[in-house]
Amino acid sequence: MSRALVVAAVILAGVTSFVACSKSAGPQSGEAADKGAAEPAPPTGNVMGKAKVVTTESLANAQPANAGGADPQRLAPIEGTLAIDVPADAKAGAEVEAKILVTPGSGYHINKEFPIKLALIKADGVALAKEQLTAGGSSASKGDADTLEESKLAFTVKLTPQAGSHTITGTFKFAVCDKDSCLPKKEPISIVVAAK
Repeated sequence: MSRALVVAAVILAGVTSFVACSKSAGPQSGEAADKGAAEPAPPTGNVMGKAKVVTTESLANAQPANAGGADPQRLAPIEGTLAIDVPADAKAGAEVEAKILVTPGSGYHINKEFPIKLALIKADGVALAKEQLTAGGSSASKGDADTLEESKLAFTVKLTPQAGSHTITGTFKFAVCDKDSCLPKKEPISIVVAAK
């Protein structure tokens, strides 16, 4: 009888593992994906973790968000890149558009059904047009993403800075998938804007 229990446990574990990793398991709620997850480290300076803040006009030189790949909630280099582009010529009191772009790595794609959410924390000296932007899941048709495709995920963050240097922080939740599984990500965001 104990042998039958062991076989049943192995089969159950395999089914549970398959359902948890399956792309077709459907959208996951943000709360369910976060349960028991450790919070990311608070922002320090102009760089979050190993994510590079890109301040040029082009996103062509985007760097991997998690060069070490140690934290499964962070985007590993093989999974793709996360880039943040802020215009260098920001003017105090004028609206600025920061671009956030996720490009999946070879063999990966954006999970368009995942409840994608960009939650920003308002900083002193900066007015945000929106503190929460969403896309994917049930809100795909009315989401805030500029681009929501399997090959690209892009958001525009509209902000109006006062004179000086400001850092807007937040959390970006999305998922990338390979042929076998979908991987929920929770990236800390740091948007640095210097206005004159």
